Amino acid sequence: MQFMAADLATTLQMDVYSHILPAESAAHAFERPLFVFLHGGGFYEGSRDHPLNVEFCEQLAGHGIDVASIDYRLLQRDQGFHCGISTAAKRAAIEAAAEDLTQAISVLRPYYPSNIFIGGSSAGAHAALHAAYHMKSIDAEGVISMCGAMEPLANAPETPLLAFHGTCDALVPYGEAMHHYCRRDAPGALLLQGGGAAAECLPHTQLHAYLNAGHELTNLLLGDTGCSKTCAQFIQDCLGTEDIRGTTVYASAQECALPSPFLPCQH
Repeated sequence: MQFMAADLATTLQMDVYSHILPAESAAHAFERPLFVFLHGGGFYEGSRDHPLNVEFCEQLAGHGIDVASIDYRLLQRDQGFHCGISTAAKRAAIEAAAEDLTQAISVLRPYYPSNIFIGGSSAGAHAALHAAYHMKSIDAEGVISMCGAMEPLANAPETPLLAFHGTCDALVPYGEAMHHYCRRDAPGALLLQGGGAAAECLPHTQLHAYLNAGHELTNLLLGDTGCSKTCAQFIQDCLGTEDIRGTTVYASAQECALPSPFLPCQH
């Protein structure tokens, strides 16, 4: 499907994955939950139709969850997202992707009037977190973040969050730290809170922490059937008003050279 970006000038694409049972009427099919997925790529590359993204979306659809995988404007194309990129440019890129997510949902809303979840991988998770918790522009039932993060927030809404994150992620911090662990005086010193910090700061978070895993976890999760199953269960639990809170830690023999993650909001 095509849809217009939030700038009303850029045409974007989305793919919708749905496993409709033969005996299932169209009306009943649209009562199923919808997960809107945003790909990774640092806001300068990536696409919804990368094989790993397709694999994840197909797996999740196989659990009875409809999935809309969207492209969004990549404001940092040919520039990157490193420490030399200004925080203003980084924020603009995140904001644009979040606004495009809002546009995509407005197109899908007539078919899915309720039970919409949002999320993504890496940069896509950044955008979904920003839309749900900072912009508050989407009435989402829940958010799924694979190695994503967002800027600290004083008063966060109670939207449930499922977060996957490696504790040794040098690009997107697990706890609270600068993006890419940039120096505090660098142009791109953007303070972020990753999955570990979210579990401390947000009221309804389910955390899956991978000890000493780095940002390569993003690709591993997309191809992991256990991850898609966990996502499907999270969605069903949210719809069933189950308590989704809790932390699962996955052991590892790897070592980590990063500083111990700082987890704010501890009580």
